[in-house]
Amino acid sequence: MQYTNNDLQKLKVHLLQIIKEVKRICDEEKIQYFIIGGSALGAVRHSGFIPWDDDFDIGMTRDNYERFLKIAPNKLAPDYFLQWYGTDAGSPFYFAKVRMNGTLFIENYCRNIDMHQGIYIDIFPYDHLPLSKWKRKIQHIKTVIYSELYICKSTTGIFFTQKRNFRFVIKRLTRLILHCFLYPVSKNFLFQLLDNENKRYNDTETKFSSYIKYPFLKILTKDIEFTNSILFEGVLFSCCQNMENYLISHFGENYMQLPPIEMRVNHRPIKLQFRMGFDKTKSNYTEEIYMTD
Repeated sequence: MQYTNNDLQKLKVHLLQIIKEVKRICDEEKIQYFIIGGSALGAVRHSGFIPWDDDFDIGMTRDNYERFLKIAPNKLAPDYFLQWYGTDAGSPFYFAKVRMNGTLFIENYCRNIDMHQGIYIDIFPYDHLPLSKWKRKIQHIKTVIYSELYICKSTTGIFFTQKRNFRFVIKRLTRLILHCFLYPVSKNFLFQLLDNENKRYNDTETKFSSYIKYPFLKILTKDIEFTNSILFEGVLFSCCQNMENYLISHFGENYMQLPPIEMRVNHRPIKLQFRMGFDKTKSNYTEEIYMTD
């Protein structure tokens, strides 16, 4: 589906409420987090959401991330759900999401998965990258392989941005074959393989930390030992130190320039459902439902 401006603005209202709920818990429990990716860029370039963006990403160092996974289920307001393998075995994601109950944000590649599919924000665990270039390369390759196996255990779908070309056909066929091949393999076994590889170098000296599967998300470890604050849609959120260096590393030196229209992509769900009585200040609802297919 293509968003109308009205759809996108409603979605951002819901996203902001989820973010504020996560921030509340982190502030109360002294769990350190930092906004990353397009959310960090949006904070600097737009003081909030990138105009066409439809998600929000934060990172946490591994110890903070695991504390959040333990604390959040009991601290989240009833309107929210913490999703990761430990709370929703159907999820194909290694990282965590906080979803809003009573909503839908169904992406095409997840449409047949039995799991919570509410509107969400992403929370990525940040682990140490080894100092050795070759160890980083090997860790990345192994993480990508284990991640693909973990995903294929749950779905044969392909993320929407994949162009429908020969490569797409091969990837889809590979996922279908792996999905069948992995039928007798425990998902818990695959999760542990992936989890152990991500955390492999956390007890060693490092210069950078990252969500291991996506090296472009890397941040200087010293820049997330303590965080700064930045305004996002009028609310102060935590961010890494030396934000400019991070954004240059991630997006290049021209990060303040808008990309060409054809590169302004988002998740484009196949089904989006709001609760229209959503109160921006009180986080409560009526039963009126809005749906787009």
